[in-house]
Amino acid sequence: MEKKIALALDVESSKEALDILKEIEDRDLIIKVGYSLFIRYGISIIEDIKKLGYPVFLDLKLHDIPNTVYNGVKAAVNLEVDYLTLHALGGELMLQKAIEARGSSNLKLLAVTILTSHSEDYPEFLGSSLTVDNLALKFAKMAVDIGIDGVVCSSHEVENLKKTIDKSFIAVVPGIRLNSDKSDDQTRIATPKDAVKKGADILVIGRPILKADNKNEVVKQIKESLR
Repeated sequence: MEKKIALALDVESSKEALDILKEIEDRDLIIKVGYSLFIRYGISIIEDIKKLGYPVFLDLKLHDIPNTVYNGVKAAVNLEVDYLTLHALGGELMLQKAIEARGSSNLKLLAVTILTSHSEDYPEFLGSSLTVDNLALKFAKMAVDIGIDGVVCSSHEVENLKKTIDKSFIAVVPGIRLNSDKSDDQTRIATPKDAVKKGADILVIGRPILKADNKNEVVKQIKESLR
């Protein structure tokens, strides 16, 4: 698939969010909405973004009993969002109910494997003897085999997932930083070029664009680095 940028719109107010989107000239972006905006503004922020012509990536990382997740996915279908995240840790039945709820809609379901803030001690915390790479593979393969459209993983795992999993899937990679950026709270990061070389299809980028004085120039530079 064509490589895409998902702009992580991690700001606190709808005005700030919409001002940023009006400032950005490139409409060939996916807009990722997380907890902060969605809990504050709900349906209205989704509708406002869609009116500007952007596809919406609703990042709620659903993880609950299967019927509750079913109802959550149904609600996302009614909102007409384009992408929705769930935690692969929720297991097969939960993911199957999500697929059932998605039905024939165009909603793309994305299973989160391991958050980019986690390090090598995370499997031990879960009581698993697997490495982070192998645990990510286990979650991703389960999700893709069931019929989930894509997975969210770090750039450190994506190359192995693409080589090992037979079925095609969308690889969404967060933790994208430009060379001069610090890692903040994310431990497994990469540049846009490196992530795409390893197999990323959608790059989730927030801070490098949001904090830039010239957001359009940063978007342009990132896209040029992907060619």
